[in-house]
Amino acid sequence: MNLKLLFFASLREQFDFSQKEITLTREVGTAEDFLLLMSKQSGGEWINLFENKKMYKVAINQELSSWKDPIYAGDELAIFPPITGG
Repeated sequence: MNLKLLFFASLREQFDFSQKEITLTREVGTAEDFLLLMSKQSGGEWINLFENKKMYKVAINQELSSWKDPIYAGDELAIFPPITGG
């Protein structure tokens, strides 16, 4: 399963990329499943992101979505950190 992953702001700095093509060894059903798989496979910052996912917004194919929404091969998954203003 291939996904296009986009990170913004502090996540881009944390993971050291803003855009990446990800090839998974197995299918995942939701954005939440994707985070769980990445946290198990890669550990580190992925674990922190999974455990704190409620703080982050997710968009699937450029539409604001829920972590429980389905994802499919070829989808674009964008993750946004909390936004502050001032």
